[in-house]
Amino acid sequence: MRLAVFILIAIASESVQQSDDLCSHSSLNTCGKCIATPGCAWCESEGDTSRCGKANQKWCNGSLTNPQTVSRAIQDDPLSTTAGRIVQIKPQKIFIKARPGQKVQFDLHYQQAIDYPLDLYYLMDMSNSMKDDKDKLSALGSTLASEMRRRSSNLRMGFGSFVDKVTMPFVNTLTEIPCDGCAPPYEFINHLSLTDQTNNFAPAVHQTQISGNVDTPEGGFDALMQVMVCKNEIGWRNESLRMIIFSTDAESHYSGDGRLGGVIEPNDELCHMQRNRYTHGLVQDYPSVAQISNNARKLKMNVIFAVTENVKITYEMLKEAIYNSQTAILKGDSSNVVELIKEQYDKLTQDVIMDYPKNDDFEIKMFSSCKGNERKETNTCFVKKKGDTITFNVQLEVKQCPARKTQKIYIAPSSINERLEIDLEVDCECDCEKTGNFLPAHERCNRQGDLKCGVCSCHQNFWGPKCGCNTNSVSNKEEDNSACERNGETCSHRGECKCGACLCYDPERYSGQFCQCDSKKCAVGPNGKICSGPTQGRCDCEGCVCFEGWKSKPDCSCSDNTSSCVPPTGVLECSGHGECVCGECVCRIEQGKGKFFGKFCEDCSTCQDKCDDLKPCVQYKLPNEEGEQLGIPSGCDAYTMLTVQDLNDTTLAEKLQQHLQTENAERRSRRETNDENPLGGSEQLPEAEALSNSRKCNYYVQGCTYYYKYWTGLDKSTYVFLDTNKECVAPVDIWGVVFGLIGAILLAGIVMLVIWKVATTIHDRREFAKFEKERQAAMFDAVSTGEIFYKVLLI
Repeated sequence: MRLAVFILIAIASESVQQSDDLCSHSSLNTCGKCIATPGCAWCESEGDTSRCGKANQKWCNGSLTNPQTVSRAIQDDPLSTTAGRIVQIKPQKIFIKARPGQKVQFDLHYQQAIDYPLDLYYLMDMSNSMKDDKDKLSALGSTLASEMRRRSSNLRMGFGSFVDKVTMPFVNTLTEIPCDGCAPPYEFINHLSLTDQTNNFAPAVHQTQISGNVDTPEGGFDALMQVMVCKNEIGWRNESLRMIIFSTDAESHYSGDGRLGGVIEPNDELCHMQRNRYTHGLVQDYPSVAQISNNARKLKMNVIFAVTENVKITYEMLKEAIYNSQTAILKGDSSNVVELIKEQYDKLTQDVIMDYPKNDDFEIKMFSSCKGNERKETNTCFVKKKGDTITFNVQLEVKQCPARKTQKIYIAPSSINERLEIDLEVDCECDCEKTGNFLPAHERCNRQGDLKCGVCSCHQNFWGPKCGCNTNSVSNKEEDNSACERNGETCSHRGECKCGACLCYDPERYSGQFCQCDSKKCAVGPNGKICSGPTQGRCDCEGCVCFEGWKSKPDCSCSDNTSSCVPPTGVLECSGHGECVCGECVCRIEQGKGKFFGKFCEDCSTCQDKCDDLKPCVQYKLPNEEGEQLGIPSGCDAYTMLTVQDLNDTTLAEKLQQHLQTENAERRSRRETNDENPLGGSEQLPEAEALSNSRKCNYYVQGCTYYYKYWTGLDKSTYVFLDTNKECVAPVDIWGVVFGLIGAILLAGIVMLVIWKVATTIHDRREFAKFEKERQAAMFDAVSTGEIFYKVLLI
């Protein structure tokens, strides 16, 4: 017990000492720099102590500048489902003023409107191979409108089609008509703008003629960009759920492909439509995937790739790169299009995903119990029914002083055009430093500087504690070269002595009173930054001083937070089989079980598998016994779920490679990661042999068995591969079995009677033949005896 208390006291003392050293650092020589350091406050009164010190300690005899957080709602309209004034986010706008290191918490409420407006635009590939799909969509148009109106009475529908750029090698320009009964090729035509007259949808589809092109990829991205950015031409409403159904049976051209046809000007992401036709097909290149994704994010477009099985893999990869997009599989003739759109709409309205920005200046975390479940860190909730209110607790922490002291931050649902606006003001300047609050050209500063917060802020070319040193003057009032000497060296040979102080040659590298501190001798963290960056620590004279929440490891890369070591389904750190070091589990070797592995040390070579733990996550990917889809279970975000066509190791490796490559590309584009892949920094992706130790499980639902495997990578992440193929057992026909048994019994009886009859007949015939033979033998004996007797008489 005494040992434990001693350890706690030692840790606390180290933390206090560490923070005190940070606040008293010589570089924190202005009020702004002081309050920009977490936990520090500025003393305006002169004294023997440093002006910058620990905020929670009494050390200043005068006025102490320690700005506190300010948070207030600017617009906080109540949630409403009234038509024309629908409010689903509360509050709508808040103001926050905070300094680095301070955390601000507030609640964000979301209520999904019961009858929220829906804008549904169907964008279809009109190449010749889609003829049967067009005919089926035309036939099902009224059914589609009727089914979607059940979900939203405020429904608008539109229709457009695309082929490709009208130039070689994309289309055949030698003939105007590419095929029998076909229309001339075109880039994109808006046949029907969004309208509440949904009975016009089916005729618009029916009247559209099929066309044709030469190469396999289509020009759908040109059309998709125009559909998104041409707000007035298409008819998008400000207040609606925007769905685009992108239907095709082929891959799509993207940025760079236009060069094959001599089109080199990049896509400008603007609307270029006249009389419902795209006019810049031969002027601008196809848009890039990033451009499509950015506009989908900015304009809140929900893109559904309704594609055939042959291009499923391509659009599955695109789904990972394009914001808020989904992939759904069309049957060969699009006969399932109505069910497909209904299913995708339900997913969009049931899964609430809150988007927020990420950068080095601030950090946002969101927590929610998702309507009665256990509270956890998440930005995603499942809405069981419309009208339910979901509450997210938002935690915002300023990490450092940004280049712009005022910023606008937006938190918004991914699928609708509503958002919370945060006006953030980062407090990195004291009031006594602002114009009108300081004393200009003060005598204490030799009239060559302004007195700000009790210290001199020198004018240009002047420096020193009292601005007595002039860079251009040979003689200075504060000249004292002896003050620059240390251990017989002047400014450590890293600077020159001027006005009794050292001016370091390279101020960004060398610092300190004698230029004795070299920042390059401070440890560099795994992210390539000194002391792991300004949010985790700072270089203090050849050593890192770590901020709160980071252990005093040489590079401040070791987090104090152990919550990341607790498995989603447990309460013990590292499942009780390891130690949490720097936020990661270091697994032990235990007698009788061997070495444990996995992100949470939850598995070993002789352990029982965790198929049961993964079952709720697999259930989320599949329909349950009632045919409804379940909400995201707690803890499933710790696993990466991937769907495959079969579970052989080669297929799993290929799928994992695709996922990691797409994930890395997306992270690099957002500048959230370095070039290395998430398997531990190596460029080498897993091969089939690496997945040979994956464990196989099965899950039974609705009379069918699904199989899945899980595998733990070098980064300790667990990947779950779900085989979409299922093995189903046909239901037993009870009456068929009953009548079958009765028939079998009757048949068996008849067969037995026939066998008995045949057997008895054969037996009778044999007996009769035997009888006849004996009778014939008897007659022969009688005749023979008479003949002998007759012969005897004659003799």
